[in-house]
Amino acid sequence: MEDRCKRGWYALFNGPWRDIARYRAYRAGEAEPVAHQVVKGSEYRHVTVVLDDEEAGGTLFSYDKLFGAEELRTTDRNCIDEGNETIIDRTLRLLYVACSRAEESLALILSARNPKAALGAIEQAG
Repeated sequence: MEDRCKRGWYALFNGPWRDIARYRAYRAGEAEPVAHQVVKGSEYRHVTVVLDDEEAGGTLFSYDKLFGAEELRTTDRNCIDEGNETIIDRTLRLLYVACSRAEESLALILSARNPKAALGAIEQAG
């Protein structure tokens, strides 16, 4: 984890200062965020995708379930067993659309209900 932090700081201080200004604008609420569903067909030089089920308030997708921060429910498992579209299928499509908009850089921010479980599942997946 320490090496990862060092790489992050190194990348930050060796990147263009305008990126820091853009991040500051984002944190100050001055950036123009758009919903994942709206960006289909668009392209952007730099993309930050915020994966936050609570803020999104949706019920058709779940990053927490995709990344292992929340267990699949019986209805989710039934859809899998029956070969029907699942919440995981919809979430993966939405994530693909959001991530594939980036031309130069992509950053993912996961806000999970259970960060330790999500990180464990991500690390286990490789």
